[in-house]
Amino acid sequence: MSGLYQRALAIRRERDFPQPVRNEKLPSAGKPSISSEKREKIFAGTGGISVEGGIKTVRAGFFSMLTSRGVILPLLLTGLASLIILLGVLVVPYRIIQKLESEIRRAERELAQYNNRAAPNAAAGPIDLLKTGLAVDPQTAATKYLDLLSLEQKIGQRFITWIDGTEVTDRMKRLIQEGYVGGIIIYPWNIENKEQIKRLTFDLQQISLMNNPPISLFLSVDQEGGRVNTIRLPENAQFPAAYYWGRHKDLHFVSAAAYITAREISELGFNMNFAPVLDLYDKPDRTIIGDRSMGSDPAAIGELGISYLQGAARAGIIPVIKHFPGHGSTTVDSHGSLPIVDSKKNLLMERDFKPFEMAINHGAEALMTAHILFTEIDPEYPVTLSHRILTGILRGHYGFQGVVIADGMAMGALSDNYSVTETLRLFFKAGVDLILIHSSYDLLELKKEVYRLYKEGQITEKEIDAGVERILRLKAKYALLPGDF
Repeated sequence: MSGLYQRALAIRRERDFPQPVRNEKLPSAGKPSISSEKREKIFAGTGGISVEGGIKTVRAGFFSMLTSRGVILPLLLTGLASLIILLGVLVVPYRIIQKLESEIRRAERELAQYNNRAAPNAAAGPIDLLKTGLAVDPQTAATKYLDLLSLEQKIGQRFITWIDGTEVTDRMKRLIQEGYVGGIIIYPWNIENKEQIKRLTFDLQQISLMNNPPISLFLSVDQEGGRVNTIRLPENAQFPAAYYWGRHKDLHFVSAAAYITAREISELGFNMNFAPVLDLYDKPDRTIIGDRSMGSDPAAIGELGISYLQGAARAGIIPVIKHFPGHGSTTVDSHGSLPIVDSKKNLLMERDFKPFEMAINHGAEALMTAHILFTEIDPEYPVTLSHRILTGILRGHYGFQGVVIADGMAMGALSDNYSVTETLRLFFKAGVDLILIHSSYDLLELKKEVYRLYKEGQITEKEIDAGVERILRLKAKYALLPGDF
């Protein structure tokens, strides 16, 4: 047996791996070196299976397996499932890419519109700030957006709040998303360097655009020049106090300085500057106004203020004239206590009020109030809380239809004399649109208090809406309301 087995292996090797024989004639093609009969005998001795027969048997078995119902159906189902998965892998990303491309095209169109906006001519007289925004009627946009907001969202839009930190925190997200705040004021403690503040302002706006409906924030800063300069980065121009601007008696200088200031803060992500100061004062000292004033001549300061508005508008920044109707008649600092002015109304309107009147007539769109008690006009309430001054004189007599911003709510002039609840109630009654929380208070708690005042009937939804509409109108002019109208 062993000899036959070894012999069979040798014959297989010879057959399957033939070796050429030197100096010997190879067999002719088609003639096997071993006869078919002999080969069959050999394989019969090892089980009787031929190569040809084995191949035929395997082939027949394979096709028999495929035609079996128990095999063919699972194979078909597996193939169909694979095809569906493949289609999903290809189609879903394609749809996502289509959506992203559509959003990118829309954003590029809006950016092109914004970049191609027409800037007002500094020498063309009154400023038409509508020309600095997108080609849309701001009133139409404001009305449509107002209808989209819930009451609690509208209350949130009535506030500008402070933040702590140099990067977005959970608290900041809550102020924007839950609080639906109208704006944020940035202070020196929020700034480390140029790239950091650009990132912070960008991130804050991105969070606001995730709201429903999305409304961009007023991102504001105090960048007057001199001692009141929030931004003191080495890359930015540091102008002296406004008093020294006025000494030049040059409208072009003021317009240029305002443009440069506005252009630089715009690059950092801001859209609102609490400047210029139109209070009258004749000495460059360190009192509450002091060198922050451009001078003491009402008409001259009015002209300089108009030039400032023109320069800021060319850079796309919202300038806020302050502190209406003038803080120059007193050196008492309203951060600590309530200043009281006993001057006659006619004298005040001819002098302190004059620069503000001129700026209003030349397109001022935002104004900050002074926490001062003018006893001859309203002996009961300071300007910020006075319906007689804000609604009667400012809106009625001067026709101002822009946004009224209250100076800091936590300042001693108010906080030492009125409760939080009474202050909030009077803001809405007097005609304040934006309430500045510059420190101390928590926006979310103040919102709850305003809502409680509404539920108790102490303020009305109409009073809430009036301020929100003016805020939205200003935001629409400066392309801060996303969407098509």
